[in-house]
Amino acid sequence: MKRIIYSFIILLMIGFQSCEDVVEGLNNDPNNFTDAPLNLVLNHANLNVVAIAEAHPTRLATMFTDQFGGFDRQYGTLNIYSTLQTDYDEIWEDLFQRGISQAQIAKQKAQDLGNAQLEGQAQILEAYFFGEAALLFGDIPFSQVNNPDFLDPEFESQVTVLNSVVSLLQEGATLAGTSSADNNVFNTSSSWAQIANALRARYLLALGNNADALSAAQAANFTSKANDWEIVHTTTNYAENLFYQFQVEQRQDYLKVLGSLDFSYMSKLLNSTAAEYKGNSKTDESGRYAYYVATNGEDLNTSLGGFAGIDTNFPVVSYEEVQLIIAETSIGSNNTAALNALNAVRASHAAMFSSQYDAYVIADFQPGGELYDGSSTNSSLMMEIMLEKYCSVIGLPTYSDVRRTDNMINVPIKGTGTTVIPQRFLYPQTESASNENFPGVVDQYTPTPVNQ
Repeated sequence: MKRIIYSFIILLMIGFQSCEDVVEGLNNDPNNFTDAPLNLVLNHANLNVVAIAEAHPTRLATMFTDQFGGFDRQYGTLNIYSTLQTDYDEIWEDLFQRGISQAQIAKQKAQDLGNAQLEGQAQILEAYFFGEAALLFGDIPFSQVNNPDFLDPEFESQVTVLNSVVSLLQEGATLAGTSSADNNVFNTSSSWAQIANALRARYLLALGNNADALSAAQAANFTSKANDWEIVHTTTNYAENLFYQFQVEQRQDYLKVLGSLDFSYMSKLLNSTAAEYKGNSKTDESGRYAYYVATNGEDLNTSLGGFAGIDTNFPVVSYEEVQLIIAETSIGSNNTAALNALNAVRASHAAMFSSQYDAYVIADFQPGGELYDGSSTNSSLMMEIMLEKYCSVIGLPTYSDVRRTDNMINVPIKGTGTTVIPQRFLYPQTESASNENFPGVVDQYTPTPVNQ
């Protein structure tokens, strides 16, 4: 009896195996990928930086800081800080699903292949997405993100996340080493280690760790505009500058120099006919004004060579940002170094805008000097550095600066019922509806922990 049963089972197993051979692959869809090679995943993570650094998050930041102004329809209301949780759904998805997830997958693939350089590059990108998310939203999910054991990741403190980001960047720099950060997405003469150090300087500055921010900025060794980590743009369809696409091809009159209430503060600082003009006997801002502003005085300059020109590259991290971090963090301990860094940026402007940017001397910031604020040399120097950074660095870093300095440079408040600009992006509706550990909606005028 047992022999019959065993024989029957064996025949059944042979039959099943034969059937499997016949139908094997029948339901496989060659167009439905279940995996992708490392280089493709890493490239996706690189590309997604564009969605954060140059797209909707940056447009919001320019309106909140009044570098530019929202004018028409939805952007007219965003210009006066009228936002909803749903306005931030796609930003959160770009950061976590399209950014962090892809960077972490690429990092794991690189580890599996024993490719330390690509692992380091992926980790630097992962750190960038986490860092920007923390600066914009405050407390965010971090260590439990993309862990299948935690379907509802807990939110961790902004300070913890940013300190962890700094560590990720330091480790990433060691792994990536001198490998070039120049690729099909970015144009730069910098190595990945230099980019990592520049980003470390940004996040350490936000943490209020000025000494380490200075060291990181110096380690980045950005010596010219060639070091800019800039997004490559061409005249090819869909490869154009994103401000150009938004203004010319998608939403004309939504984002302008002329906002729904007034001309933007930055445009006034650079306009020699405005009372707010920051030019002086050593500074002619007419070239920079023309770089940002169209000839009609109301729109962004979308002409060739303009800020929003079709093939104008956009910096994620720039020479100006790094040098001005050195300048700010040197004040008080080494004013000569602070002044040298500020003058290095001015010399770069003189070449870029074909305008007058004579070197400042310390007497300019002392009693009797043209830039003395009536208080102290240090505060006078700090004001000029922050105004320079505001007019040089567009978007997210400036949004961080205005908040962490309690609006030292006096950006106009455009919303009603508030004395401050929005202090954070609202947590998105998608996260509040799907994560059981969601901590609750926080008002947009509540400062994030690092700014309290």
